[in-house]
Amino acid sequence: MINHPNSLLVHHCLKAAGESDHETLRLLWAPDIVWNIKGQSPWRGEVNGADRILDYLSEIGRIGAGGLHAEVRDILVSDDRAAMICRAHAELGNQVLDADYVIIANIMGRRIQRITSVPVDPENATEFWQSTREVNGISSNPPVVNAGL
Repeated sequence: MINHPNSLLVHHCLKAAGESDHETLRLLWAPDIVWNIKGQSPWRGEVNGADRILDYLSEIGRIGAGGLHAEVRDILVSDDRAAMICRAHAELGNQVLDADYVIIANIMGRRIQRITSVPVDPENATEFWQSTREVNGISSNPPVVNAGL
């Protein structure tokens, strides 16, 4: 890990997320944080505020038999951004998600202001997330996500 303040911020955030430490995440995130989910999956859209983001992450974390697991492969940082390359894995019935995502965090005042997640292989991600919607009986986008991106 490099000794850059935003590298430390991202590592603290990832550690808190892995431990479901919502209190620490709230300290690391701006009060008006926004998470933008790109792609064509049913989970696309924009989630506003820490409470709704934590609900969203909890919801997608319950997908499939073992939940959604993400492994950070690489982190790049600058004075106002951090970019992470993550590998996500989840299983639901005969559908398997093994996909890379790029997650970009905009940082201001040593707090994360905005997060944008983008699937590297959008077709693969869309197919898997569409199957989760069908299995879970979701007729539209989950209520925490404002669709239309």
